[in-house]
Amino acid sequence: MEASEIYKCIADPQRLRILNLLDGGSLCVCHLQTIIDIPQVKASKQLAIMKQIGLLESHREGTWMVYSLAQPVHGLLRVNLDYLLQADCSECNQLQCDLLARKQLIQQITQDSPDCPTAVCAPQPCC
Repeated sequence: MEASEIYKCIADPQRLRILNLLDGGSLCVCHLQTIIDIPQVKASKQLAIMKQIGLLESHREGTWMVYSLAQPVHGLLRVNLDYLLQADCSECNQLQCDLLARKQLIQQITQDSPDCPTAVCAPQPCC
């Protein structure tokens, strides 16, 4: 994987937000589109691009398509995500808001949706 491919993903606001959300653990396409507020088609296209270059992995659980960061997380991606979560800029603040929305969504679906994929509702490792 080339550094330029990683930076293209980080430079795109939607892809950056997706990477940030998946850094907290696996999510379904529908959960990503809910948090980021984009159509399913656009979310799927962004996910496909990042999967093709090797940043993401996916698997199907029933009717759900679950995405996660490819393991091990590429060092360049790790350093940039960590930095952006500590920086003070409007996009960086959006990343923090997204993580809060993710936490609230996981709590809600854990309580209300027993059919949600285990990979999403299972306790996530602390970052």
